[in-house]
Amino acid sequence: MSVTAIVGAQWGDEGKGRVVDYLAQKAEMVIRFQGGDNAGHTVINDKGKFALHIVPSGIFNPKTVCIVGAGTVVNFDTMSVELDTVKAAGVSVDNLFIDRRAHLILPFHCLLDGAEEASKKSGWAVGTTKRGIGPCYSDKANRVGIRAADILDPERLRVRLEMMLPQKNRQLSYYGIEEVTIEDLMNLCSKWRDRYGEKIIDTLPLVKKAILSKKNVVLEGQLGIMRDLDWGIYPYTTSSNPTAGGASNGAGISPRRIDEILGVLKVYSTSVGGGPFPTELLDADGEKLRTVGSEFGATTGRPRRCGWFDAVAASFSCWVNGFTSLAVTKLDILDSFETLKVCTGYMVDGELVTDLPDTAGQERAIPVYEEWEGWLTSTENARTWEELPPKAQAYINRLGELTGAPVKFISVGPERDQIIIR
Repeated sequence: MSVTAIVGAQWGDEGKGRVVDYLAQKAEMVIRFQGGDNAGHTVINDKGKFALHIVPSGIFNPKTVCIVGAGTVVNFDTMSVELDTVKAAGVSVDNLFIDRRAHLILPFHCLLDGAEEASKKSGWAVGTTKRGIGPCYSDKANRVGIRAADILDPERLRVRLEMMLPQKNRQLSYYGIEEVTIEDLMNLCSKWRDRYGEKIIDTLPLVKKAILSKKNVVLEGQLGIMRDLDWGIYPYTTSSNPTAGGASNGAGISPRRIDEILGVLKVYSTSVGGGPFPTELLDADGEKLRTVGSEFGATTGRPRRCGWFDAVAASFSCWVNGFTSLAVTKLDILDSFETLKVCTGYMVDGELVTDLPDTAGQERAIPVYEEWEGWLTSTENARTWEELPPKAQAYINRLGELTGAPVKFISVGPERDQIIIR
């Protein structure tokens, strides 16, 4: 029995959803610990293909308690769409709960998110999904946010909305956006209360009981460390901490209770949004990675920026997160490449560096590569380490060596059973 934190080791979109879905088959609890509906986890199983944005990826196991934790920001309208989709596939959502401390994304958050992004100078756009994540976390940090528990108490909710709305309407007016009214927001929250009231609870007793009873608990992160508010490519980041430290805080679990920290890595690199991305390929190889790998955002559909594996970023990620093991995904996408490259360092202002520079340094970084021969044979039917081509084994071993943690899981396709346990 263990508590396992699953975190993104790159820029996000590493395949965390399929890893959580796999591990949730034996998990009694899955906790989504941070973020909102600004990034999607694609899950493919016997129920179909699903893009989950806020609902934990353990929802497909009817025996798993799924918790949307205190560190998240929740748009209940998005959640309703997701729950209706999974319910239509015959999936029970009875075991889903939302921590009463989670903050709520309200309509003006989304409006302000889009307006603020549009106002940025050319080249400085963050690449936000305009889902209201940043403005909601800003209100949380400014101690004026609305939490899930607030909608259970209409009198308290009205007072809190009356305190914050004048400022929000001034901001909306500044951008030429129609103001919102207290009554519209109260009506929206009343609708949310009718649907989710019984699911908004103090989740800590459930979490504590599960851990003390030695249950299998999985902590599910969103995005990756390179989009972390403190350690990522600021200001081109999200507004929370998708790290192992963020898992502890957002789920309400002491760090010493976490037994495993599983870093999820693609065998190449992708990124959605603005900011530096040193190994980005703007050539035929980059287009091939995007096409063969179906690299389009699960939330926005935007084409992902693609590049070779960046071991500088991966090693940095391993140190900050403290990975005990790695899950590498999309090995099969490299099956048809004659030559592979791995970035082992950067040239920055004429100097070779192997420690990750700050954002400005990454903007000037020129990747230094080592080359590997491709295996030029399909790996999608491999189910054991021994069934992988020797050149694929060597490549995976090198990624683990450069990152600094052993590779435990290898994904060779999107289906649940297309995973190798090493």
